[in-house]
Amino acid sequence: MIAYTKEQEEFWLRFSMIPIYNLENQLSHWVSIQKDVSEEKRQEKEKEHLIRELTQNNKDLKQFSYITSHNLRAPLSNLTGLLSLIEDIPVENSELKEILQGFNKSTHLLNETINDLTKVMIIKDNPSIQKEAVVLNEVFENIFSQLTFQISVHRPIVQIDFERAPILRINKSYIESILLNLLTNSLKYKCENKILKIVVSTQQTENYTTLIFQDNGIGIDLERNRDKVFGLYQRFHNYPDSKGLGLYLVKSQVEATGGTISIESEVDKGTTFTLTFKNK
Repeated sequence: MIAYTKEQEEFWLRFSMIPIYNLENQLSHWVSIQKDVSEEKRQEKEKEHLIRELTQNNKDLKQFSYITSHNLRAPLSNLTGLLSLIEDIPVENSELKEILQGFNKSTHLLNETINDLTKVMIIKDNPSIQKEAVVLNEVFENIFSQLTFQISVHRPIVQIDFERAPILRINKSYIESILLNLLTNSLKYKCENKILKIVVSTQQTENYTTLIFQDNGIGIDLERNRDKVFGLYQRFHNYPDSKGLGLYLVKSQVEATGGTISIESEVDKGTTFTLTFKNK
């Protein structure tokens, strides 16, 4: 309650009244405990005000992201279309040809970035997603078909063992995106002096299914970067096409399904991702 000092200054008072009974179980008197909680109430109001501001800022940022993404799509589609037309026109000037190739590459990279950001916004805006029984072998067949060119270039050794848990209850598009990002990263960050080896396996208990993704690539220095691995726009290697979105998207999709993801990695030895999902 609000109380007043002798000088009529307002302050917040918290008090309690405790009844005291004698041996005959008769109410004999009361004990009151009182405390000045003005500072607590001030901090509480500041906290409520800060929460309102953060909530509004979050709404504004989300709206800005949607508007930006939507407004960029039309001109980007036009650029992509124009670049596809230019590909059919022979260019003799070597410098112009190199400029057009760089422009084409940058445009496609921008398109991928906007698509990834859109996926993140959709995940954050829709915390509940539909799950279904997904056959992991079928998911990998689909992913391999999307990465045919990269796989033919790098020729990795890929070992897949889903015998312990061949089926995962999850959103199908999410698990495809998760594994596509992990596999793409393994191909992108392979060691130049050794054959890339990728091992993917599953384990299962009564309540959980675990998917383990391992490679022998260049790895990440976790002593320096463990807290930043799954952050937005975090890059750990000087790879020209790296956007710093892949692992952030992976973590967002894993957590959207109620799962968890952890990483173990050593520089020049490889990386292991452990993804754990609830069976129900």
